[in-house]
Amino acid sequence: MLLATLICIGVGAPAAFARTVSYHGLRVAVPSGWPVFQLGRDSRTCVRFNRHAVYLGSPGRDQQCPVQAVGRTEAILVQPLGPGAARSAALLGGSGAAGQVTLHRQHLLVTATWARDRQAVQRALGGRALQPVPRASASAVRTRPNRAAKASPAGVYTGLGFDACAAPSTSAMSAWGSSPYRAVGIYIGGANEGCAQPNLNAGWVTTETDAGWHLIPTYVGLQAPGACGGCAVISSSQAAVQGAAAAQDAVTNAQALGIGAGNPIYDDMEGYSRGGTSTKSVLAFLSAWTSKLHALGYVSGVYSSGDSGIADLAAEQGTGYLEPDDIWTARWNNQQNTADPQVASTEWANHQRLHQYSGGHNATYGGVTINIDSNYLDGATAGGGDAVIDTSCTSDIPDATFVQVSGSYAVYRIAGGSPLFVSNWDTVGGSQPVTELTQQQFDALCAVPTNGTFLGTSTGSYYRVAGGAALPITDWTPFGGPQPSITIDPWDLENAGNPDSHLLAQPVAGTVVRAMPSNTYWQFLSSYRTPVGPKSSAILVDDASLTPFKIEECKVPRLRHLTFPNAKRAIRRAHCTLGKVHRPRHWSPRHKLRVYWQIPRAQSIHTAGWKIGIKMR
Repeated sequence: MLLATLICIGVGAPAAFARTVSYHGLRVAVPSGWPVFQLGRDSRTCVRFNRHAVYLGSPGRDQQCPVQAVGRTEAILVQPLGPGAARSAALLGGSGAAGQVTLHRQHLLVTATWARDRQAVQRALGGRALQPVPRASASAVRTRPNRAAKASPAGVYTGLGFDACAAPSTSAMSAWGSSPYRAVGIYIGGANEGCAQPNLNAGWVTTETDAGWHLIPTYVGLQAPGACGGCAVISSSQAAVQGAAAAQDAVTNAQALGIGAGNPIYDDMEGYSRGGTSTKSVLAFLSAWTSKLHALGYVSGVYSSGDSGIADLAAEQGTGYLEPDDIWTARWNNQQNTADPQVASTEWANHQRLHQYSGGHNATYGGVTINIDSNYLDGATAGGGDAVIDTSCTSDIPDATFVQVSGSYAVYRIAGGSPLFVSNWDTVGGSQPVTELTQQQFDALCAVPTNGTFLGTSTGSYYRVAGGAALPITDWTPFGGPQPSITIDPWDLENAGNPDSHLLAQPVAGTVVRAMPSNTYWQFLSSYRTPVGPKSSAILVDDASLTPFKIEECKVPRLRHLTFPNAKRAIRRAHCTLGKVHRPRHWSPRHKLRVYWQIPRAQSIHTAGWKIGIKMR
């Protein structure tokens, strides 16, 4: 029971405890010298695991984190249990993450990390068996072939970017639209990831790539022996195995975020002393990392210090060693270019370099301050793209069934073939029998409820699913009167867009609805809708349910003289689509092509999504 549970943190005797605090009935004995952060009182507090601390509550969306928070030490976070919390914990884990455990306590999730003493952490958690967070709780978009994210890389980006320890909130990213940066580094997991990621999910990825941001997915895996004190390190005898396992875990996390094959993932290898076991271990690890990423269809990248990891990789050029596709060099010389004294100009020369030219510093744009590293990019970045979601999926498990993965505490209710999270039994009529599923059975469920599913809540609100989104019903008349519906937890509606809710914030692109009583037809394109002609596949919805979705048209931008990346960005921001692209037959990638002709003409207005053709020279 919660009231009887005592979590003792630290290795010392009871006398070392300075005080005992309580959070939702769970008592936490805090060692002397450890700060206790009540996250509900200050949402800016950075939840990081490379310092001794106790965190109580859910991490805020606008944490103020130091960008160099890498590695783990003894720390603990207690937060309300929810799939979002489980997803964040899963992202903090990863291959070789021997320094983390999670423990469920009814409505609470405890995440604990350590540097060296696993037994001390187990004692800190009451001596109970340690239970990992099920991977099923980490994502709503499955990685099965028919639901994998599209291979839609943003391609090569040339220009400025920044990285921060925790992904900024969407409001902060919007404010930073006024900055000179157009690329952002995001940390997608790994044994040495230091910061919690309350904002990072597939919805965030889609929102920011739609807004024109290029992403640098970064995985903080095992480190060289002796690097960044307190980090989990590579085993010299298992380096290749660990590198491949890290790549597999990174891909799993990337796909959960909607970052599909064809995109790059960069391994973060912090600076180390070159030579001997360190160099051999790092090179074996990174070779296996690259090999596995290639096998899984991803582009391999490596971030490291110019004088350690990058220098070691450069020294292997021409030896047959399997090199990464792109390198990201940390050399804080304030030079906004990709030249480096350790790397010959002929190596990684075809738009394959990123340069971190300035270390941790505060920068403010649009009134929002973030602690960042600054980068100059001329290399591969990622685009999220839309997840391929089968909105007409069916399931063998009857609707209204309560299910959970064997060994997991998370409970779901099937609606339209999809598992919708249950945060509180009271919201669905009280405790019910639960059917246990294997992980494989859970993964076979639909990613979102099938089109046309009717949902309800215990408070009398009703919804119809269209393209994965729950659209409210204000009048049953268009549907022929009240229809049978499945009662769900309002949490899923309040958290629509979170990949763990199994509901989307807006219908997937391409969804067509017929709104009544106006008898109008609309097609969704990203976060907006545009009028279309009648279609037999249209989903019947309530007129009022479409009010939150703005109507957009394609106002063709002036593209002449723009480079290809800038033209693509301008087309997307104008709610248009890139059509045919004509380039000269003979041209060098070193030559920056620019638009000299476009169709249709600039400033003409068309239906949203209208294709624009361009010629480059």
